[in-house]
Amino acid sequence: MRKITILVADDHPMARQALVFVLNSDNRFQVIAECETGEQAVEKSGELNPDVVLMDINLPGLDGIEATVRIRELSPVSKILGMSMHTQPSYANAIMEKGALGYVTKNSPGDEIFKAILEVSAGRKYVCDEIRNILLDS
Repeated sequence: MRKITILVADDHPMARQALVFVLNSDNRFQVIAECETGEQAVEKSGELNPDVVLMDINLPGLDGIEATVRIRELSPVSKILGMSMHTQPSYANAIMEKGALGYVTKNSPGDEIFKAILEVSAGRKYVCDEIRNILLDS
């Protein structure tokens, strides 16, 4: 079975390293690159064409939303899963309007992140339970 290749873009080293460790511990996934800026994510995505880019919205310089636009142009095969500490639905809307297929918060449990990666890698949209519940409650 072919592993889903993933690029992780997050400017916080500990968060990025933890994500890489957790993702690589699941035999369905292989992290092929990690980046700390939007510019690096765009460059590496163009070179490596990962199946999924796990994209933090708040990156220094080129933010995750603008990086999403550029990655969609350079690597149309890559599916983008937005990620942030922000729980306001407007963040999910912003990155999905620019081409991301999904959005998870950093409060999402590992199993939900796995599910989100599987969904977006298959070309389906995914919004985490936390955002869906906020939308339903409002």
